[in-house]
Amino acid sequence: MPKTMLTHVAGVDVHKEVLVITVLVGDLDKEPKKEQFTCSTFSEDLLKAGKKLLLMGVKHVVMESTGVYWKPVYNVWHPLGIIVTVGNASHVKNVPGRKTDMNDSEWLADLHRCGMVRPSFIPDTEYQQLRLLNRHRTNLADDISRVKNRVDKVLEDGNIKLSAVVSNLFCPAGMAVLDSISQGVVDTDSLMKRVYEVGIDRLKRKEEMRKALTNCLREDHCFLVKQLMQQYTDLNLRLAESDRELDRRLERYSDLIERLDEMPGVDKITARGIIAEASTQMEAFKDDRHFAAWAGVAPGNHESAKKKKEQKPGMGILP
Repeated sequence: MPKTMLTHVAGVDVHKEVLVITVLVGDLDKEPKKEQFTCSTFSEDLLKAGKKLLLMGVKHVVMESTGVYWKPVYNVWHPLGIIVTVGNASHVKNVPGRKTDMNDSEWLADLHRCGMVRPSFIPDTEYQQLRLLNRHRTNLADDISRVKNRVDKVLEDGNIKLSAVVSNLFCPAGMAVLDSISQGVVDTDSLMKRVYEVGIDRLKRKEEMRKALTNCLREDHCFLVKQLMQQYTDLNLRLAESDRELDRRLERYSDLIERLDEMPGVDKITARGIIAEASTQMEAFKDDRHFAAWAGVAPGNHESAKKKKEQKPGMGILP
């Protein structure tokens, strides 16, 4: 049974450059009056469309969580007093064979009118900002990993087998070698000398290190390593700057971060991510099981003919 019934609703099919809007107005026991229109996604036009909806008596609006395109609509309409419901796209699919923008927006409005759209969790503005910064920080960390892999590939192309000798290519010994190669130094004796300078003489398998540094590097290899190491340094500076900004914004949650850090498998970086993604608004979740399902670590049931089917990981994560 539907939980709510609404007399004035709008369904919005969101795209990058245009919104397709269907407004349904009418008593619950009668066929509603329908009006459809479009507007661009420029801020000025979104504001006009929001005011138009309010003049039509519409305060309840539903849209799909389409990439990031729903966010500016929410940011403009929410302050106007419009109650924006963002539905998970997998939960509000239209009937196959009726796929048009107008039909999609009408389908959303019909579902919302009957109270059949389960809203996604949208935290307060503070946590939305933290999400944006934390996801940027995650992207930077991923970029650093990609640059490391590319450096290793260039070294392999020049027959440098350093990663086979040291557990971390970017350890002090590895960094010394990479710095030398960036400057065009490729002969084995010079590379070994740099390794000795950072303490490789205290390590075992020196002969193995010499073999790993015997190479066929060319000028183009050195150029690429130099470029990649500059990128690596720049990304690390940006990562450190992002960490400082997150620490500043999360300073008032330092006690909570410390408590989360005490949990097995959770460090301070993960703790920051938990607060940024889930916020501290636990009243938005019915219980711990609901929270786990939202986080994608407790998949829901998908059973048919007494057979349970596999589900993709992370299906519970909403915007």
